[in-house]
Amino acid sequence: MKYSFLALGTALFLFSSCGASKKLEQANTELGQIKEANAQQAQKLTAYEADIKKLKEENIVYGKEAEACRLVEQNLRAKKQKLDKELADRGTSLQDIENKAAKAVTDLRNAGCEVNYMNGRFHITVPDEFTFKSGSSAVLPKGREALNVVAQIMYDNPGVVTTVVGNTDDQDIKGAKDNWSLSTERASAVVRVLSDVYNINPKRLVAAGRSKYNPVAGNDTPEGRSSNRRIEIVINPRFDRILDIMAE
Repeated sequence: MKYSFLALGTALFLFSSCGASKKLEQANTELGQIKEANAQQAQKLTAYEADIKKLKEENIVYGKEAEACRLVEQNLRAKKQKLDKELADRGTSLQDIENKAAKAVTDLRNAGCEVNYMNGRFHITVPDEFTFKSGSSAVLPKGREALNVVAQIMYDNPGVVTTVVGNTDDQDIKGAKDNWSLSTERASAVVRVLSDVYNINPKRLVAAGRSKYNPVAGNDTPEGRSSNRRIEIVINPRFDRILDIMAE
């Protein structure tokens, strides 16, 4: 009987030890899982902290860039105000020119010239037949009358300069001249009339020739060639002071 109780106690002890061992093993497993999860969370936290640090650094950079942009915008706005004032003081805004030249523009258009405001400039196109005989660079009387109106615009607007551009069709010219020479000589002839006859300061005048390379119509018809043979007079504000302001 004594041996039976001893066997039963031993069995109970072994059973109890086995259960405790399983629980310990399970607990260790769960602990390992928790440690692994904590390690993963720690890695994520480190990554989040790195992202936060990077975002803070980028925010500082963007803040500096935004401030730089604000200063640039402020500077450009100040330059624009200076430029507007300079143009107003000189009476060189296109609106001022248009207002002062209203009658002159009407006279030019009535004479058959084309007058437009585009790209910040005042454009006058004088037909070839008004200014020159075929193949000639001598300004005709009718052309001189048109230039009188141009000179008046320049008198009324001392802050502008004028560029005269000669254009031809693509037809060969009899004699020694080519279209390059003819277009340049015609522009120079117009400039000389404005300077010598109407006393416009030569420093306010520019002559240029574009030959046949700036057509406004096809050269396959008489009408198209006639349109291409023209003098373009471009009036715009003087840019010396404007460039000075923009460089400040």
